[in-house]
Amino acid sequence: MPAFTQEVELDVAAPLVWSSMKDQHTIFPKIAPHVFSSVEHIEGPDGVPGSVRKITFGPIAPPGSYVKEKIVAFDMEKHSVTSEETEGGHLNQGFSKWVHKLTVVPVDDSKCKLVIDTEYEYTGSKGADKDQVLENTKGGMTQLFKAFEGYLKSPAVSA
Repeated sequence: MPAFTQEVELDVAAPLVWSSMKDQHTIFPKIAPHVFSSVEHIEGPDGVPGSVRKITFGPIAPPGSYVKEKIVAFDMEKHSVTSEETEGGHLNQGFSKWVHKLTVVPVDDSKCKLVIDTEYEYTGSKGADKDQVLENTKGGMTQLFKAFEGYLKSPAVSA
């Protein structure tokens, strides 16, 4: 299956990044309202395998755009979570499968690296340009997590 890895280094300690990920439903719409209108838990116990969340996109996407993601694996000790898109998102852009694993890896006491491993299957049935979608996704992940870094380093959070 085709795959890619995107790495984003953050000047924030891994434990803070990992613990803050549980609040992404409030943080992401706050730091990137043009991308995220809302992130809501809609099924199963929140944050465990089998749970589903719906991300409704902001004005960056066509009206009504969303993605539903199901958590398929969660490893508290390794600071990783794996999600699979089940509806919308990349599945509306010519992909028949989109699975990503996010791992928070410590670099030192004050830095970490986010490693996002993504596997996908592309059918091209929606007429989207696969390479453009992949590049937009990689760039968007970097921008989002650098904004997340800025949020975590802000005086209100780091106090």
